[in-house]
Amino acid sequence: MVSRMFKFKVCLLKQLFILIANVKAQIIQVVAFIMFAIGALTFSGCATSETTLYHGINTGEGFFYFKDKTISSGSAMRVFYYKPKGFTADRPILFFMHGADRKAEHIPRIAADALEKFNILLILPEFSEELFPKTESYQYGNVRTKPKELWSFYVNDRIFRLVRQVTGTRQKKYYIWGNSAGAQFVHRQILVGAHEFIEKAFASNAGMYTLPTNGHDPYPYSIKGLGLTNKDLKEVFLLNFFVLLGEEDVGQDAYFLKSKAAMKQGNNRLQRGKLFYETAEREARGRELEFNWKLITIPACGHEPNDEMSRRVISLILDSYN
Repeated sequence: MVSRMFKFKVCLLKQLFILIANVKAQIIQVVAFIMFAIGALTFSGCATSETTLYHGINTGEGFFYFKDKTISSGSAMRVFYYKPKGFTADRPILFFMHGADRKAEHIPRIAADALEKFNILLILPEFSEELFPKTESYQYGNVRTKPKELWSFYVNDRIFRLVRQVTGTRQKKYYIWGNSAGAQFVHRQILVGAHEFIEKAFASNAGMYTLPTNGHDPYPYSIKGLGLTNKDLKEVFLLNFFVLLGEEDVGQDAYFLKSKAAMKQGNNRLQRGKLFYETAEREARGRELEFNWKLITIPACGHEPNDEMSRRVISLILDSYN
C-alpha cells in the first residue's frame, strides 16, 4: 500500500513538473512575442539611424517607414511609393515633393495610370508636420536652425540609397519634381548642394524663392549667409533644372507668403518664378558660368499642375532614355 502510494506521488510530481515546464514554455513564447512586437514597433516608428522596416517595395502602391538622423529619437517618416507592374532595373525613379498641406498618401493613386503607362517608379517622402514642423523644417530645410548634416534637404539622397538597395535598380541618379511648397523644397535642395544623385529637377509654381544671389535679404530669400563659392554655383547652374510656371497662377491664397521680403519678389507666383529664373540667368552670366536651367510656362495652368505640365515633365524624364 505504501509502495503504491509512493509511486502515485512520484507520478503526480512528474505530471506537475511537466505542467510547469509547459507553462514556462508558453510564458517564454508569450514574452518572446511581446519582445518581438516591441522591437518591430521600435524599428518601424523610431530611432535615429537611417534604416527601414523592410517589407520590400511591392508592385502597386504602398509605403514604408524610414528612420533618419534628421528626425527626433523615437520617430520615423513614411515614404509612399507606386511601383508599376512592368518596372525593371533600367527604368527611371521619380521623387515627388508634396505641398504645404503635407498630404502625400493620395498622390500615388492619382498618378497610377501615368506611372504604369511610362513605367516610372514614384517615391513620395512624407515630411509630416509632426516630424518636420512648420515652414522652417520643410520648405526652408532647417538651414537656419540645425547643423548642415541635419538639414532636411539631404534626406532624399539617403532614401534613394535605400531604394536602390531594395529594388536592385541600375539607376545611379533620380528625378525630382515638387509643386508649390514642394517646389520650394526642390530648388533649395539643389541650391544648398544636395544634388549629388539628381539627374533632373523640376520646380513648379513655388510661392517664394531663394534667389541665387547675395542679396539684401538673407536666406531663405537669397543665398546670402550660405557661404556658397563660385565653384558651388558653377555646379548648381550646370544642373538640368527646370522652372515650370502656370500662366494662370496669379492669385494669392492662404499659403501665399506676404512678408516684406517676399513681396519684393512679386505679387503672385508667376511673377516670382520669372524673377527667380531671370536672377539666376543674370548671376550666371555675371560670373561667366555656363547656365543649363530652363524656364517653361504652361498655358491655361493655374497653381495645380494640369495635364500639359505633367506631360512636359514626363517627356523631359523620358528624353534621357532616347
